[in-house]
Amino acid sequence: MYTVKDVAERLGMNPHTIRFYTDHDLIPGLKRDKNNVRIFDEDSVAWLLGVKNLRDSGMSLESIKSYIELCLIGDESLPERIEIVRQQRENIENQLIDLMRCAKYLDNKLALYQKLISGEISIDVTNPNQWDKNKNDDEAFDIRNQCSVNSL
Repeated sequence: MYTVKDVAERLGMNPHTIRFYTDHDLIPGLKRDKNNVRIFDEDSVAWLLGVKNLRDSGMSLESIKSYIELCLIGDESLPERIEIVRQQRENIENQLIDLMRCAKYLDNKLALYQKLISGEISIDVTNPNQWDKNKNDDEAFDIRNQCSVNSL
């Protein structure tokens, strides 16, 4: 049997987060001692680890709650659970695409800054503070667009 503190150390979690999850009934079968202190057994630690992983994936508390309720029903709820997990996987894929766009934007910025340092170009055309200097410069416009996240 483990206390909140024990489980927090074991899983690398904040004790307040664990209490939050237990207060929102996300850990089925959680027991309490005679003083109403939360007591975790291996099953409740396993549930907590599952909740932690789902939450780390960005899943909403509402979806996690639904998922847990479906788990408690048993194998007959597999199609619904699969759909919840599949949807979250798709959400993560979309986030990764967005993050790759952001990384590409930063790569373009770094390349531009290297050109500034090497003297290959003399004005930071992506800096709005310097745009007036390049008002009619089509090349500057093209470089700004290359550094735009939306253009990737």
